[in-house]
Amino acid sequence: MKTDEKCEVCGKPATRFLFAAFVCDSEDCVQTARERRGGPGGHQKQKLFSKLSVEK
Repeated sequence: MKTDEKCEVCGKPATRFLFAAFVCDSEDCVQTARERRGGPGGHQKQKLFSKLSVEK
């Protein structure tokens, strides 16, 4: 991982890349990234919902 990345939630130095976001070791930041992504399968849910809204 690049050492110059910052946590997308709190701004501290990032130590992980989870849920399509750079995050630090804080469980709160990890949980926030998980919620922003939409939980397990969130990227697939986003695709489905965007596809359904286009079809209407």
